[in-house]
Amino acid sequence: MSHDVPPVVRLGHDLVRNFEPLGPDKAAYEIATHIRKFWEARMRADLAARVRSGDPDLHPLLVRAAQDLVDDDYDQAEVRESSGG
Repeated sequence: MSHDVPPVVRLGHDLVRNFEPLGPDKAAYEIATHIRKFWEARMRADLAARVRSGDPDLHPLLVRAAQDLVDDDYDQAEVRESSGG
């Protein structure tokens, strides 16, 4: 990766480092859940655009988690629950 890592990539990779030990399926789910709950719509849109463009700097697990994200598509009750394994 370059030295000028966009915030959305840096934050996404932080999530990957935190959840990767859970295994790919559970980690992708937890990353997507965290992004739905805590990232602003413009951050989710930026990540989605990077995934669509095939950004080579994105970790494959982040791409996998982001593929199911849709802006403003989350359950309000889920937001009250903590994320993480």
